[in-house]
Amino acid sequence: MFNCKIYQELGESSLTIFDRDFKSLREIAIELGLSYQQVADLSSRSIRPKYQQFKFFPKIDISRI
Repeated sequence: MFNCKIYQELGESSLTIFDRDFKSLREIAIELGLSYQQVADLSSRSIRPKYQQFKFFPKIDISRI
C-alpha cells in the first residue's frame, strides 16, 4: 500500500490538493497521468527534483504504508 499526497505550502499553512491510498505505484501513475517510472522516481528520490527550483510548485509525497 502507498499513500500519495500532493500539497502546496503557503507560508505557515499548507493546502492539500490530493491525498489517497493506493495498492500499487502503477495505480498512482494511472490516477495522476504519469508514467510508472516517473512515479517510481518520486517515491524513491531523496534529492530535490529540478522542478523545486521554482517559487511555486506542488510537493508530491509518495510513501509506503
